[in-house]
Amino acid sequence: MSPLKILIASWNVGNTMPPKDSKLLTEWIPEGGGDFDVIAVGLQESTYKTEKVSENLVRADRWHTSNVKAEKQEEEGIETEPPTLNSSTDVIVKRSRTKKSMRKMTRMVRQLSSNLRDTVGDTHDYPFSKQIYLHLGESYGLAGKVELMEMRLFVYVHERNIVCDVEKLAVPTGLGSVIGNKGGLLFKCVVENTSLCFASCHLAAHQDQKFLDKRNSDCATILGAQFGQKNVSIDHQFDHCFWFGDLNYRLDLSYSAPRQRNHEKHCAEVMTLVRAKKWAALNQNDQLKHQVEGKKALTGWELPPALFPPTFKRVRHTLDEYLLERVPSYCDRVLYKSLPGLRGSLKLQRFSCFEAIATSDHKPIAAAFQVNQTPQINSGSAENSTLVEISELIGKDLLGLDIAGLSDPYVKFYSTPSNAVQVDTSGSHPSTVTISNTCSPMWKDDQVPKLHILCDNERDVKHVHLTLVIMDYDATSKDDLMGAASVPLDKFCQSRPRFISFEVPVVLNGKAAGTLTGKIRVTLPGQATAPAEETGPQLIRVAGCHCILS
Repeated sequence: MSPLKILIASWNVGNTMPPKDSKLLTEWIPEGGGDFDVIAVGLQESTYKTEKVSENLVRADRWHTSNVKAEKQEEEGIETEPPTLNSSTDVIVKRSRTKKSMRKMTRMVRQLSSNLRDTVGDTHDYPFSKQIYLHLGESYGLAGKVELMEMRLFVYVHERNIVCDVEKLAVPTGLGSVIGNKGGLLFKCVVENTSLCFASCHLAAHQDQKFLDKRNSDCATILGAQFGQKNVSIDHQFDHCFWFGDLNYRLDLSYSAPRQRNHEKHCAEVMTLVRAKKWAALNQNDQLKHQVEGKKALTGWELPPALFPPTFKRVRHTLDEYLLERVPSYCDRVLYKSLPGLRGSLKLQRFSCFEAIATSDHKPIAAAFQVNQTPQINSGSAENSTLVEISELIGKDLLGLDIAGLSDPYVKFYSTPSNAVQVDTSGSHPSTVTISNTCSPMWKDDQVPKLHILCDNERDVKHVHLTLVIMDYDATSKDDLMGAASVPLDKFCQSRPRFISFEVPVVLNGKAAGTLTGKIRVTLPGQATAPAEETGPQLIRVAGCHCILS
């Protein structure tokens, strides 16, 4: 099977006309699609209008972009001074100051009204989507699109590939988590038996801690959306996931050099690093990097370094100018995550920014990946299934969700592929008994169900992941999700089945939420289990997944 080639392209269009020059667009997305099998395009702030102009102009109509920058500055209360040229670097920067006024609230009301009109309107007529579709050519079909106000996600697949199991969802995280001026667009599909999930996001803006916390909260909300397998977050149920967009995380030099700085000083220090092309130093001070590494958001996701100038906030129609009303930052990013047993199947080929496209205050970005196809698993019958036994199951440092700071945890068992684990006649997934009033539950072996994997051969079982979903039982309301953990079964398939220890992190919507430990034994049909004295510890670490098998 040939590897799949996937392109993730993202751009905050800035509510203005994108370039109509196909050569510029080709720098970002190859004309004709190149050799990519799947192309996902995420757009933010992607609304603009057309207007008729006089007949003596070359074109009968043109995109409405007049005074876009002036209008934006007026709405934000910005007064700009004339640009100054730094002769040593030929980088022009504009300094600005903010008026104290009520225009911020006026702008918000105006934006919400506009967004609501756009939702009611016919989004199929968005001109740039047609331009991209024609740019890719007849060999690509639109597998699906998701739109929410000014956010758009388009997923194109080459005609040589088979696509199925499509699902999509828009998750608003704006005002009251209802308004869709911010949020995430989710799209899942299966391409040649490989399950993929795309999350194109536009998260909360601005620099301060409360906005950083809101971005982290936005990530958790999107990850926890009821999508695909219910109660399973998107990063625990698909072979490969891609998270991209205007994530709005900012550069903050206080990470490496904590001290008091005013806004002007902070911008000047960042620009010094930009002029010197100190990309590593800039990345070390990226909020997103610290949130991921600190397990405060998108835990377990891979964040490629941005080895190019910050993508925001650029002066429109220029190549290398920054508008310093905001700290220059890597707002536009791409992250990715695979199930633990498939980490080696996904390779990042490149992550780039495209400076020549200059119509927005953001630069477009793109990441190219190569993915080894996931082998097809042939479902067997319950009578000829593989037995999975779990022993000495223990939770450590789980979340306390009750008033007393404790929980009543139990574990439900899911799988990827979703139909691999046998469910009962009502469709309910197997689960443990509930252990009351604890954040460190210990289940007796007879309190954990024996699982039946509907595969009858080792090759198929090795491609199954168990998903352990921890729930907090509540007698008077809906049970609460406490987190999930993924366990690949490949390392547990032995010529003579025996119990092998494991330790896996529990993650709740991108945040660390404890650990699970235990032992697993996989017995294929017709296999005999090893004697008890042969089930001693064997230390194995699964590459790239933080699991410890012993």
